This record gives sequence, C-alpha cells and structure tokens, in this order.
Amino acid sequence: MKVKQVIFGLFLVIAFVVGIREISLAQSSAKHFTPAPTIVLNVKTKDIPKVPVLESEILTATLAPGEVSIWHTHASPVFAYTISGSYSVDFKSGEPSIIVPAGKAITEPINLVVRARNTSTTEPASLVLFQLRKPGTAFLDPVNK
Repeated sequence: MKVKQVIFGLFLVIAFVVGIREISLAQSSAKHFTPAPTIVLNVKTKDIPKVPVLESEILTATLAPGEVSIWHTHASPVFAYTISGSYSVDFKSGEPSIIVPAGKAITEPINLVVRARNTSTTEPASLVLFQLRKPGTAFLDPVNK
C-alpha cells in the first residue's frame, strides 16, 4: 500500500512540475509575441476644457480625392490620425499648410480657422479623429468665408 502511495505522490509531483513548466513556457512565449505599441502622437496641452464632465468622441472620416472641408474652428483640440492616403490642414490666416501622411498624427489647434484638404487626385484619405469637449458643444464650428 505504501508503494502505491509513494508512486501516486511521485506522479503528482511530476505532474505539478510539468504543469508549472508548461505555464511558464506559455507565459514567456506570450510575452515574446506581444507587439510593442507604437507612439504616433505625444503632446502636452492645456486646451482641454476644465469642466466636471467631458464628452469624448472618436470619428472616422474619408476625404475623397480632391475633396476639401469647409473652413471651421474647434473649441477643443482634435487629435487626427491618418490611416491611409494623406491630407493637408490649411490655415485661413495664411500660415503654411501641414501635410499629414498615412501613419502620422497631429493635434488640430483650437480657435484657428482651418480646413482639411485631400491634395491627391486619385487616392482617398482616411482619418480617425478624437476629441474631448464640453458636453453639448459641436465637434466643429463652421466659419463663413
């Protein structure tokens, strides 16, 4: 009877050791295959509204080849990431335009009159836009020419 108990105990120890080793291998291989995140934009801003509650919105937009948005302003900064194509942010004040190619991101400034323009005649520009703002305010405010 004692031999059976010793063999059974030995079996449990071996199973435990093998199980721990398998878990360890699984965890180390999982860490090995986890891709590191890529930072596409890191900014510091004081322009986020200081209110008790903020509304957040993530939008997607596609500018067709040659398409131009209306002139507009933003009351809160817009964080824009270009998925594909590229587009230009034009400033009504005459400042140089900013070209934002695929894989890059910018922060659109607040209270400046801007427009988005796809400078390509063949390729659409696809964007992801993120904004934190005071609830009930618009994503953008149109500006008459």
